[in-house]
Amino acid sequence: MGIAPYQYVLQQRIERAKELLRKHREMAIVDVALSCGFANQTHFHKHFPKLTGMTPKAYRKY
Repeated sequence: MGIAPYQYVLQQRIERAKELLRKHREMAIVDVALSCGFANQTHFHKHFPKLTGMTPKAYRKY
């Protein structure tokens, strides 16, 4: 695949989070993070902007 296994898993988690943020707008961001396998909201907020270019809150509004 050309990327480290951890990076692949992280990308898959972020893709799932993007789907949840779009489809379940009433779901709290911390619940999105936890349901996608992130240890906590801080870990999620660290990686989400790196891969999408925006925060989860901004992505949800987009």
